[in-house]
Amino acid sequence: MNQESILDAGDTVRYPRTGTSGTITRLVDKGGRRFAEIDSTGLLYRIDQLIPAELTRKKGHEMDRDEQLAQLEHERRQIEMEATEEPPNLDGACAGAG
Repeated sequence: MNQESILDAGDTVRYPRTGTSGTITRLVDKGGRRFAEIDSTGLLYRIDQLIPAELTRKKGHEMDRDEQLAQLEHERRQIEMEATEEPPNLDGACAGAG
């Protein structure tokens, strides 16, 4: 499912690589890609790298540590699956120093 079509300003999201979470304040198109500004950092994140944040409460009680770990593991597996589904955009150019 395309994240760009689901996420919008006001949605609570998380950037799984760092655990940063917050609310999308605005959407920006730059260089043919879509980015979302997150209120907690004021930074732009590629929208295809964000996931909707799950609430930390379930039916009136907070999630315990095991539930939180299980949720994080599920999100990591989801990211790994998505990474293998779409080939990386490689043009042969070296982007690093050295």
